[in-house]
Amino acid sequence: MFILEYKDGVKPAELSPKAKANMERCANFLVEMIEKYGKEVLEEIEAEEHAAAEKQEQESSDTDL
Repeated sequence: MFILEYKDGVKPAELSPKAKANMERCANFLVEMIEKYGKEVLEEIEAEEHAAAEKQEQESSDTDL
């Protein structure tokens, strides 16, 4: 893992070419993963939220009896 190191705790005016290349690679990787898995992850989140809402609704109707 590459971590940016600042001299004397101050951010430099420009990043080194190596740091820029690493950041570009990281950004490209994140974009690829979002494009590849984003829709699937959102569908899973929606399904989990829907299941939780149904469970809560069912529990509240069970306590009303």
